[in-house]
Amino acid sequence: MITVVIGHRGTGKTELVKRLWSHLRDQDIEFLDLDEEIEKKIGKKIFELVMENGEAYFRELERQIFLECLQKPHKDMYLVLGAGFDLKAIPESVRVLWVRRKTDVDGRIFLDRPRLDPDISPLNEFRKRAEVREKNYAQVADEVYEMPEGVLTHHNKALALEKNIVTHNISEIGGVLTLMPGLFTKLRRWENFKARFAQKGVDIFELRDDLLSIENIRKVVGELSGERFMLSFRQNPSLLEEVFSPSEKSWLDGMQWVDWALELGAPPEMLRNIPAERLVISSHEASGKDRLMGYAKMAALLKWSPEVHTFAELWQGHLWQKEQPQQRVFLPRSAEGRWSWYRLLQKKSQALNFWRYDEGSAADQPNLFSWMITPQKVQKFAAILGDPVSHSFTPIEHSDFFAKRGIPVLAIKVAREEWDEAFPILQKMGLGYAAITAPHKQNAAGLVEGYSGKSLNTLFWSESQQQWLGTSTDEEGFLELIEGVGMIAPLQKEIYIWGGGGTLEMLEKTLPHASYFSSRTASPRLDSEDAVLLNPKVVVWAAPRSPETQWPPAHWSPAMVFDMNYKEDSMGREYSLRCGAHYQSGITMFVGQALGQKRFWMKCEDSE
Repeated sequence: MITVVIGHRGTGKTELVKRLWSHLRDQDIEFLDLDEEIEKKIGKKIFELVMENGEAYFRELERQIFLECLQKPHKDMYLVLGAGFDLKAIPESVRVLWVRRKTDVDGRIFLDRPRLDPDISPLNEFRKRAEVREKNYAQVADEVYEMPEGVLTHHNKALALEKNIVTHNISEIGGVLTLMPGLFTKLRRWENFKARFAQKGVDIFELRDDLLSIENIRKVVGELSGERFMLSFRQNPSLLEEVFSPSEKSWLDGMQWVDWALELGAPPEMLRNIPAERLVISSHEASGKDRLMGYAKMAALLKWSPEVHTFAELWQGHLWQKEQPQQRVFLPRSAEGRWSWYRLLQKKSQALNFWRYDEGSAADQPNLFSWMITPQKVQKFAAILGDPVSHSFTPIEHSDFFAKRGIPVLAIKVAREEWDEAFPILQKMGLGYAAITAPHKQNAAGLVEGYSGKSLNTLFWSESQQQWLGTSTDEEGFLELIEGVGMIAPLQKEIYIWGGGGTLEMLEKTLPHASYFSSRTASPRLDSEDAVLLNPKVVVWAAPRSPETQWPPAHWSPAMVFDMNYKEDSMGREYSLRCGAHYQSGITMFVGQALGQKRFWMKCEDSE
């Protein structure tokens, strides 16, 4: 079978296929990248082709060579397409795999690809095209793989899991999966779904009356024989009569659970015909907990899934579930999906827990990769704490280290004003290892004896000492980033630091003779006033993408930009593009920091 791989620019489609090749190279499978095939054919880089002939010419050539690739003799093939490829050219006989990442919506800035809309900012250029492409990808995709953030190379557990997900070789998945209406818009999409998940150990497939038609539900129950289902009533109480009609008696026989939402009103008398051990009563309102309690004798499970806004609310729901874990299910919701980490933490600690395929029915449902890489039962966990963290590479970077300990690594958003409330709750839930990022490095230092007023990026809870231990690995990571540049004091005069935040103390220690500027005011810090009119050779970008972050003076024209951020929409990346400087991503610093963190954690473990 031919599989074409689609997705946004910079998602990592080509790298994914290279990883698949390394896994499957002994099989009769061909792996191609359309851009590479075009460059081989014309003897030029895509960048040159677009600059010389324009985008329309490139798109037509792209379509022609795509059709040529489809004619190659092969048994199976993976073919990576460019982000802007005309998807209408894909034949019906070809399987379409959409590779996506959560950060697709944030946008990306490229230094090595042609600008297609040079009149707007590079970030707006990406977002403008991505909005249209996102809809097109959703329409044509036969299956979706949501790739984790980070560099998977050398991380064995992540690599093995990815291979099994993409090649449909997963089992013992567990959890509850809500079936979405998009599965039934294309026959191949439904057939691919069955190939991926039927008889793969999913505990329950949820069938919701507000998402699926009766015809869809009949199709699922008929074609996924042997699976277990939960029929959930969300908007159509009259469906009960059909379920209980003589001609539809088989419906109930295939239902492990029937779920009634209290938003529809009190459970109808007809539900009493369902054995209590198969009945779920649910509420999706913040005030619904007390109402649920009134049905404790009627139903086997009480499911509370309110919108949760604070860690205090999360903790109250957590305690409610823990009072009767065999009967109670707590599934916090949020608009942006910020409680996904909590659901992973509860993976096997309650009777029902949901993961998602593609968008899912709730943003807080973990994706398949996150679900499968998380251990079944969690007593202790590690986390990256900060805001934002959805882009963080930390869970993948530390995945092998903590897998050996049976500990998950979670990305937990903690806003600046939430720290005092959030951290004690996370500790009570089992936080034992923490990587700390902005804006909490000084807050972390306040937890460790002797570090008050400083900045720490690494924490470990010592059971033997009953206290937090901590360190900062920023300096060793930063030294990896700059690779000795500016270590000679006179040369530091030509290095300007833009921003600093929680790393300012470390930067001043490492580069004491550099010049320092506030990214918020665009003015020099103390002792750097004389530098503002000069032109630096090196700019170290230490500022976030924020409405408060300003650009450096227009007359600066550095030859090099070292970015302490590795996020693909970083203003440091955009600044290097603006001024034509060579660019070094903060990924080098991140890896150096992470190595230091692992060394610190191992040292702490040895002393326990």
